[in-house]
Amino acid sequence: MVAVGDIVEVEVVSVAVFGLFCRYGEQEVLVLIPEISWIASYNSCEQFAAPGDRFRVKVLRVDDVSGQASGSIIALHPNPWQSDKLALGTEYRARVVRPVASADRCGGAPGYLLELLPGAYVMLCGGPHLECGQVRSVRIVASNSFKRSVQVALF
Repeated sequence: MVAVGDIVEVEVVSVAVFGLFCRYGEQEVLVLIPEISWIASYNSCEQFAAPGDRFRVKVLRVDDVSGQASGSIIALHPNPWQSDKLALGTEYRARVVRPVASADRCGGAPGYLLELLPGAYVMLCGGPHLECGQVRSVRIVASNSFKRSVQVALF
């Protein structure tokens, strides 16, 4: 049984638009969309994860009756919006997480989910074919802290 504050590795069992249903042993852990990334880079968790994916999460709540827990990926990482880490023109070596066939942030066109920073994922629209796990140089070409949105381009 997990407790509030525990940091555990969960496995995604199923994905909904609003969150990830995960397991830690026999414990169900729900990770809602606002707890997944410091950057709002997708409107559906279906663009972020698939069953079988694994993530480290911090347990935020545990229901005493049902035993259901809620977790957070971003609670493990500092908020990059509180510094200049997501400023216009900042360059990163981002890791390709997965291709997305129809990315809402790309107007329904294909894109790639990238890990810009730990706990900060962004959608790259179009571009050349990229492989999962590949690391590519990107530059922030638009940034809006109020909307928690970032756009990146390869360079």
